[in-house]
Amino acid sequence: MFTRRQFFKIGAGGTTLLLLDRVGGSVRTACAAIPGGTLDPLGVDKYVTPLLVPPAMPRAGEITLHGGRFIDCYEIAVRQFAQQILPPSYPATTVWGYGPKVAQGEPRIFHAPSLTIEAEYERPVRIKWINELVDAGGNYLPHLLPVDQTLHWANPPGGTAGRDMRPELEETPGPYTGPVPIVTHVHGAVRVGDESDGYPEAWYLPAAANIPPGFATRGTWYDFFAAKALAKFGVTWGPGFAIAQYPNAGRASTEWYHDHTLGMTRANVYAGPAGFYLVRGGQSDLVLDARTHRPAVLPGPAPSRGDAPDIHYREIPIAIQDRSFNSDGSLFYPDTRAFFDGITGPFIPQTDVPPLWNPEFFGNMIMVNGTTWPFLAVKQRRYRFRFLNGCQSRFLILDFNRIPAVEVWMIGNEGGFLDSPVNLTATNGNRLLMAPAERADLIVDFGRVPKGRRCAGGGDAREEQGR
Repeated sequence: MFTRRQFFKIGAGGTTLLLLDRVGGSVRTACAAIPGGTLDPLGVDKYVTPLLVPPAMPRAGEITLHGGRFIDCYEIAVRQFAQQILPPSYPATTVWGYGPKVAQGEPRIFHAPSLTIEAEYERPVRIKWINELVDAGGNYLPHLLPVDQTLHWANPPGGTAGRDMRPELEETPGPYTGPVPIVTHVHGAVRVGDESDGYPEAWYLPAAANIPPGFATRGTWYDFFAAKALAKFGVTWGPGFAIAQYPNAGRASTEWYHDHTLGMTRANVYAGPAGFYLVRGGQSDLVLDARTHRPAVLPGPAPSRGDAPDIHYREIPIAIQDRSFNSDGSLFYPDTRAFFDGITGPFIPQTDVPPLWNPEFFGNMIMVNGTTWPFLAVKQRRYRFRFLNGCQSRFLILDFNRIPAVEVWMIGNEGGFLDSPVNLTATNGNRLLMAPAERADLIVDFGRVPKGRRCAGGGDAREEQGR
């Protein structure tokens, strides 16, 4: 196993080095493995778990306004639970995820990444975001990952006077072990009031029974935005929750929601809380067929509320994230700055180097919709894949070249549909580069892919019998 410092010397700063040398008909491969947890990624089977298609998030209800307008209402909590991310022969992984606390009779599924919020253009969505990171006895759960207390961060132990700032320290502290603050941001939403935007300093702790004396239970801006929400929407915030409203007044687009807490976003989102937020409808919800210049009929169906089981979806949100694991199934995340560059101290306050925080992090396994290296069975049809690069630091290259006869078109990005589709097969060599948090709306045509073929490597897919 290479050290991280050796990896950066060989791999030029973040991409795995792969050297192919054909000698006498054989292929020799040299690969710089990215360091991580105690579970070796090279020993984990790939393409043995079906891709999960995230269901639509159940509503808690709706509100009828004067004039016949409606607001869709949700009550969504963050909880801790075990999830089978690795193949079934490995232990489950403890993660955090959003899920419906109130679900109008539909299943209450908590998952990481979470269920998809389906929104309609100019139909507001109101969400009660609840911090339920507590155990069965109502006591707070500590963070799953090491959190550096020397940063400019939420800092609940600092109390009201010391929250949301870098603490003054006389000695280097260990990882934070107190109650976890959260605040949720819908990434890509437009025309959202500041009270609903998930301001990093409007976090809140769970309404736990054992919050330590002197801890701040909410961020500096929580009360200010709570008052604005009351005046604007007539809603009241309280211990362990906040209520946001999204007008959905922008273009039809692929958005996503995630934690946004000051100085903790990297660790909180890595633990699991994230999901798709899709806006549909309006004049912008239209793509023109490149051949006829008429409105195109896009592949479907997509997951909807109240779906029957075993529907074959042809519009699928796909969140790609990198993770590392330990042999017991737990998430691995660096607990020392030495992991990044070998620095072992001295640290803050003796120097300006944080003891735990790493400037960037690359997981050594790929997780897609909550499982490592899954596969998708497809028919000889067109599919609409709405990709999200949910990695912290890693740029992704979506490479479809190992799927014979496939054709890929890009029709949209995080801003909605493009002015005209782009044939990535013809112009980009069947590849697409995606930065962290970037979205890509693709049409992937498997119509000429041979039946029964299982493709391995970048752009993997399976083909099943059928039309």
